Amino acid sequence: MTARQDGSPRIPTQVQHVRQALLRDYEGLIHEDDLKGYQGSAWEQRFLSRALAASAVRRVTGCDHRTAGKAVTDGENDQGIDALAVDETSRYVWLVQAKWSDAGKGKMDLGEALKFIEGLRLIERRQFDAFNSKFDPVKGQLDAAMGDPRLQIKLVIALMGPADLSKAVQDVLDRTCEEFNYRGPMLDFRVLGAADFHEQLRQDLAPTPINVEATMSRWIKRDTPFEAWQGTVAVRDVAKWFSDHGDRLYEQNVRKSLGLTRINSGIKETLLNEPENFWYFNNGITVLCDSIEPHWLRRRHPDEPVKLTMNGVSVVNGAQTVSAIHEAMQQNEERVDDADVTIRAFSLGQDRSTYAKRITETTNTQNDVSERDFIALDTTQARIREDFLLSLGKLYVFKRGEPDPSPQAGCSVEHAAEALACAHRSPELAVRASQGTESLWERGSSGAYPRLFGEQPTAHRVWRLVQARRVVGTALESIRKELHGRAKDMARRGELLITHLVFQLLDLEEVDEFGFDEEAMLASIPELAKQVVSWLIYHVDAEYGQNSFLTTTFTDETRCKNIAKLVLDDVRHGRTVPELRDDYLPPRRKPRRQRRPNAVPTLVNARAIDDGTPLTYRPESGNEVTAVEGWLAEDPRRKTATWVNDRRKCLLWAYDGEAYSPTGLVIHIWELAGYERSPVSVHGPRRWWLDGKSLWDLAVEIFDRNEAG
Repeated sequence: MTARQDGSPRIPTQVQHVRQALLRDYEGLIHEDDLKGYQGSAWEQRFLSRALAASAVRRVTGCDHRTAGKAVTDGENDQGIDALAVDETSRYVWLVQAKWSDAGKGKMDLGEALKFIEGLRLIERRQFDAFNSKFDPVKGQLDAAMGDPRLQIKLVIALMGPADLSKAVQDVLDRTCEEFNYRGPMLDFRVLGAADFHEQLRQDLAPTPINVEATMSRWIKRDTPFEAWQGTVAVRDVAKWFSDHGDRLYEQNVRKSLGLTRINSGIKETLLNEPENFWYFNNGITVLCDSIEPHWLRRRHPDEPVKLTMNGVSVVNGAQTVSAIHEAMQQNEERVDDADVTIRAFSLGQDRSTYAKRITETTNTQNDVSERDFIALDTTQARIREDFLLSLGKLYVFKRGEPDPSPQAGCSVEHAAEALACAHRSPELAVRASQGTESLWERGSSGAYPRLFGEQPTAHRVWRLVQARRVVGTALESIRKELHGRAKDMARRGELLITHLVFQLLDLEEVDEFGFDEEAMLASIPELAKQVVSWLIYHVDAEYGQNSFLTTTFTDETRCKNIAKLVLDDVRHGRTVPELRDDYLPPRRKPRRQRRPNAVPTLVNARAIDDGTPLTYRPESGNEVTAVEGWLAEDPRRKTATWVNDRRKCLLWAYDGEAYSPTGLVIHIWELAGYERSPVSVHGPRRWWLDGKSLWDLAVEIFDRNEAG
């Protein structure tokens, strides 16, 4: 396993998913008064171990989070039992021991196993006084259970790691089971590993199965290769489906309802004006189910109606028909009630994964279906959505017709594809995206979609790139206000090419990692965008002429590759940014006084500090001092750094030898020190001092001198 910059191991993605869920789901639900003496990571590790024990209880008993939290007994005098649950009938008892590991390598050693078994023996002897007060609520149930001849005791070993036991531990548990089971089966054990807890999260995210009913007449039924029904159903039944379940009906469809399209409007008009003819003019609805239960109203005969209960339903063709039926019923229920529609229902059962995608693809022909729609069937998109929820607690939508989340709540696949296209090492995908996102869904050897999503990007990568794309867009809005004419047009037409160039200049090596310095990355974008725009304007004119057609330039992949190479070379070598022509600037443009300096560039430009100069970190607020002083005192190197004349990462931290920005290093120190109530924004240059002045003080002095001169 690779390490972070601070030397600590990186947390595997699945472990990180479980970790975040445990901290979120069991907050306030687990007894933690005895943890008040612990701070930061020390507190967190102990809480995670308890939350893992609670999660194990929930896994084996099926209870809710609150009940599982109350089952935790971990603490002094727990006798090796971290959680305990008793069935309401007192027939089943579960004893849990949990081992958390950030690295995903949790395991039970022999000593812990023996202690666990000794705790079991104390319970079996009803020596309840040996346990702490957390056992008090269940002592009565335990006492009853120990006297129940049907008693079944389950030992549960919960490991944040592989679900494996060493031979020594396995032998101890096997011998204990033999001893307890000499008169019949009473004791058993089960090992839950990281994969089990991650699967539990996946199950929590899975949508609740939808069950609907419909009375079908003039039906036909087939049984091979799977059960299928086709017949006529009153539209009132279908309208009720939508009233009860809404867009969740279309979970496996290539898209949600598209709203008022020309075809959908026609469906609705037919229902309202010619309900008796609707069956003739409509292609019908195709439904996939896990199972279908027929209820015969009279005889089992095709001439007689049958009421079908369809379980685990998804409408895979006819989403527009369903929504149009619902809207028409809302408008004139009495009129529309005369209409019927054809329904095809396939009961796929265990064969759903085999047939569902093929049926969905081949039946979607009523509204035009584009390549964009079929990405909804790509399991990669579903996995990205799941990763967004587990890693970030945010939304990711990928079906056409789904509303976009708010900018803070998540993003759509269009946002993701555009950002990933800009981050690609070649500008050609950004050029394609600038002409419309439809080009990004193309498949095949030269298509964009496999290059963007062929190897599943992590939620962290997608979200951070989407945010970076937004920051570039905001920066360009500001930059365009300072431009005029052709230059302003270049900054507009070349927006995605500019975004691509900015992305190439960012340090994205660890963008997939949990601890990536997202704030520092976003903060560096506006300055990079300014440099890129100036060089872009210069090279477009120099290479293709001041009267060249910009449409031609910014849609030509070869030209854009050439421009990109030139711009990146100039920015990376720190060459002087060219002055813009007068006619590229707004008329009567007046220089604005900068209200405050950009501290690090100001100091670097003035060469105010020599390379290697030592600096000291000084917390500003009382809360900050309280949060970090203990951690800083453990190692004097933690509060010292040396200056490097670099515009982005000017501090070389003595603790790990890595380079940081002043703000980035302060935030990193806060994280390592466990400063959980830190402020949202931080001004790093105010906290790094030399010779009685902060970096901010020195920058202000230089700025004021320049302004006065």
